[in-house]
Amino acid sequence: MDSETKPALVTRLSLLRAGEKGNDRLLLGRPKQSVRPSEKQEELRFKPLQTFGFVRWRGDQFGTQTWRVVVAQAGCPGERLTRIPGVNPGAYLLLHAFGKTRAKRALRVIDMLSEAHVLHEIAPAYWRHVHLQISKNNEPEPYNPKVFEALARARSVS
Repeated sequence: MDSETKPALVTRLSLLRAGEKGNDRLLLGRPKQSVRPSEKQEELRFKPLQTFGFVRWRGDQFGTQTWRVVVAQAGCPGERLTRIPGVNPGAYLLLHAFGKTRAKRALRVIDMLSEAHVLHEIAPAYWRHVHLQISKNNEPEPYNPKVFEALARARSVS
C-alpha cells in the first residue's frame, strides 16, 4: 500500500462524565471530530501531531482516589506510541502529572499559560520541560516561543 492509500491514524480520547464517580475534561486541543455515544461519554478524535490535554479524576464514597493531568500529542502511523488510559491507540506523552499535588501544580501552570498563549500551539518540548520540573518538584521556566522554535529547528537539522 502506498502512502496515499494508507488510512490516516486518528487518536481517540474517551472522556467520561459520571458525577461523583469520576469526570474527565478536555483542557487543551481542538479535536477534528467529536462523537457522543451516550450522555455520559464523549469521544474526541485528533489528527496526527495535534496536541491535546485532559484532566481525569476518579472517586468513590471516600473521596478522590486518582487524579491525573495529561498533555499528549496524537501519534503518526507506524510510530511507537505510549499507552495512556482512555487514549487509543496511544500518543506521544508530553506531560503526565499523577496525584493530587502534581495534578494541581500542572493545572496552575496550564492556567497561567492560557492567559498569554493558545495552549495547543505551545511547543511539545515545553510540555516535556513542565513534566520534568513538576516531577522534580521545581517551578517550570516561563514559556518563550522563540526559544522552543529555535530548539525545534536545531533538532530538525541534526
